[in-house]
Amino acid sequence: MLTTNKNRGYKNQDQQQLSISNGSTHDQQYPFLKEFSELISDLPMKDLKELMRTQQISFAQALWEAENYGGSKEKCKKRLENIYGSKWTEITSIKEHMASIRGYYELVLKIDHKKQWDDHRFWGNITEDKVL
Repeated sequence: MLTTNKNRGYKNQDQQQLSISNGSTHDQQYPFLKEFSELISDLPMKDLKELMRTQQISFAQALWEAENYGGSKEKCKKRLENIYGSKWTEITSIKEHMASIRGYYELVLKIDHKKQWDDHRFWGNITEDKVL
C-alpha cells in the first residue's frame, strides 16, 4: 500500500497483494470446498433441504426473494410486460428472469462450510493432514 508521505512512497513489503493468481491457494484456505460443492450439487432438493438448519433455509429464501421479484411470478410478469410490452412471451420467459432457489440453498451451505473452517482455524490449529 502506498503511503501519503512523499518520503515513504514505497510499497509495504509485508502486505499481501490480492490478485487473480491467489485463486490457486483458495483450496488450501478452504479444504474440500470443491468436493463439498460437487456433493451438494448432486443431491436431490429434498436431501439438500434436510442438510440445512431452519435459519439457513430462511436466509437462502430471503436472498432468492430479494433477487427474484420477491419470489412472485406475478411481479415478474408485470415487470416483463413493462419492459417488453404485452407480447413479452414471444421475446423472453419467466425462467430466464427468475433463478431457481436451489442455487441459493447451495450458496448458503458453501458459506457455512467456509465459516466452519474459519472457526476451526480460530479455535485450534487444524491442518488438512489431520482431517479424517
